[in-house]
Order: sequence, then structure tokens, then C-alpha cells
Amino acid sequence: MATEKWVVVGRKECDLINQQVELREQRVYPTADFLRQFAAPYRVRACLCTAAVECNMAGIACKWAFNAPDTDRF
Repeated sequence: MATEKWVVVGRKECDLINQQVELREQRVYPTADFLRQFAAPYRVRACLCTAAVECNMAGIACKWAFNAPDTDRF
């Protein structure tokens, strides 16, 4: 079984919506000891911005808002 955790990786001032936002990653950590020796310490499952809903409703493309994985505003 793995452990999942949301981690804040940064804070930015978003010029498009004029707000301070947090950038978060959903990280998956292995719980088995033998996996920790050979694998990376964690894997990133998802990236999220605290303003993702506002950006999606406004049609702003951003990988942190889950609507454009190839476009990184930050």
C-alpha cells in the first residue's frame, strides 16, 4: 500500500486572475522498505493550483488547473 499526500511546492502571484495562489502536488510515497531502496522517494500523481476552479470557468489554459497538461503558466 502507498501513502498519498498533497504538498505545497510554491506560492505565486497569478497575473491572469490577480490572486496569490498555492501550487500543490499530490505525491505518492511507497510504504514497503524494499521499494524505498530502489525507487524514487515519491512520484507526482497530480499538480493543482488553488485557483484551478476559477481558471477552468474562465477558460484559462494551465496544467495546474487540470485543463491543459502541455501549457505551464508558471
